[in-house]
Amino acid sequence: MTALAVVLSVEAALVLAATALTIVQFAAHGAEFEADGFAYIACLVIGFLWVGLAATGVWLVKRWARGLAIVWQLIQLVVGIGAMQGLLAGPLVGAVLLVFGLAGLVLAFTPGVTRALRREPATRA
Repeated sequence: MTALAVVLSVEAALVLAATALTIVQFAAHGAEFEADGFAYIACLVIGFLWVGLAATGVWLVKRWARGLAIVWQLIQLVVGIGAMQGLLAGPLVGAVLLVFGLAGLVLAFTPGVTRALRREPATRA
């Protein structure tokens, strides 16, 4: 459980760093099309919010967090494959994305995580 929470937290930090770096790059050099720059930044912000919420949910042992984490890892794998093929970033970024994506998926399906996130909420008396 802790390992998945750490992986998601590191991913959230990396997406936040990528967002900040992209904002700085666009501010310094601009984008070819301004709307594209804003759309790219918006996608990064949404990605950060998504993985940040997943990490928070796993840390707090919330059942809904597992679905967020799995979807995030699948998206990350697709982006990593694209990067490995040279469509985005480069092979090094692609390899990092693939490693984190696979690690997150494996951790999300471990028996301990499945048991912890399947717990029924306590009933209030």
